[in-house]
Amino acid sequence: MDKKVLILLGVSLAAVISCGKKEKETPPTRSEFITVYETSEAKAVDNIQVPFEGAQDGKIHVKSNVPLQWKYLIDLNEPDQEWFSIKSVEEVEPGHFVVTYDAASLLPLNSLERRDGNLSFSSPEAFLGKYLPIRQGYSRRFFEDFSDLNDGTVTLTGKQTFTTDEYPELNKDFFDYISFNAWAETDNEFRSKNITLDVTVSGGIFYDTRLTTFRVNIPIGTGADKSNLKYFLLMGNGERMSSKTHFIFSVANDDRVYVHIDNFAAYVVTEAEMISLFEEEDLLDDEEVEWE
Repeated sequence: MDKKVLILLGVSLAAVISCGKKEKETPPTRSEFITVYETSEAKAVDNIQVPFEGAQDGKIHVKSNVPLQWKYLIDLNEPDQEWFSIKSVEEVEPGHFVVTYDAASLLPLNSLERRDGNLSFSSPEAFLGKYLPIRQGYSRRFFEDFSDLNDGTVTLTGKQTFTTDEYPELNKDFFDYISFNAWAETDNEFRSKNITLDVTVSGGIFYDTRLTTFRVNIPIGTGADKSNLKYFLLMGNGERMSSKTHFIFSVANDDRVYVHIDNFAAYVVTEAEMISLFEEEDLLDDEEVEWE
């Protein structure tokens, strides 16, 4: 067959194939928008982290090209509902609002309390809305109150152990802060002292000892309260990372000693929060903390 005929056939086939293909439809881009920033319009934010010391006349900027309705939504599980309040919403130019707010301090600065709320901006006419989480305190990664157990706590006696559920893995580049309540009861007066509990972490190490297990003395008590709150700083161990992290609680006491554990929680600790956990001179005396 002539080369010219072959070329013409090829062109014709290509034209038929291209005509038979449906062009991909690009979804339309919405022209309506709501953006939020704190100090620079170039750096939009999706949440507001209130510092531990609180804020007086804190400000956020909201820009939108649609009319907005405002609402502050409280966290129904938060006992202190008055820690955050909106002082004013001022439209400084069309579509540019400055929101001024007050937030109470969270003391002491190493408290494990956490406060949450949400600001809601919505435009029902445009079917557009945005939630802006408001947070104060450590960012909690995991919490277990053991409410699914019979007495709502973990109880260990003799040489028993308990392993927590897995939670997101520890990262060797930042720290986690864990806390739990632990107390003991016994009718053996000779064992009322030196009651111990071992806490072992998988995929991490304790900051103070650089070991995977930490032993603590447990006081005699009647329930979970601040006097028997234990807390430890952990870091990921790059040599033995696990896909998930879990903790093992173990005891080596006699059968007349009962150790109770409740309210286990893990938090992410940032560089700024690390400074509030330790006195500056303690950091200077110990090896320098490296932040990447």
